[in-house]
Amino acid sequence: MTQSDESFALELAEAFPSLGENIDFYYDDPDTFLAHVYFGVDVTPKVVAAYVADATGDSTADQLDWRAVLRFLNDHLRAGDEAVKTVIGTSFLFQLPNPGQAGYAIVDELYDELARLFKLARPNG
Repeated sequence: MTQSDESFALELAEAFPSLGENIDFYYDDPDTFLAHVYFGVDVTPKVVAAYVADATGDSTADQLDWRAVLRFLNDHLRAGDEAVKTVIGTSFLFQLPNPGQAGYAIVDELYDELARLFKLARPNG
């Protein structure tokens, strides 16, 4: 974990409060934030669930704006921080559904930098 991992996660949780509801659970101790676990356990499943709900017409007024989350992640990739890039690539993109699984079509919605990194992280889809 680096300071940029934690700052990035806290900024995400501030921008999207539903992604920050359980963020305190991801501190191993006061000085150690588990960014990869947070993304793999909390962020990715919520984003995919919001996408699936939207795609199937089950979305509600208080639904997470998955497109805005993808834009947020894409913008942070553009900023070039390697620790953040690793968290997004490993614990978000690599954890997206596989072909044939519900929500896989979200990969077609990835913005430019996310799509590029997805192809590097998962060249076979």
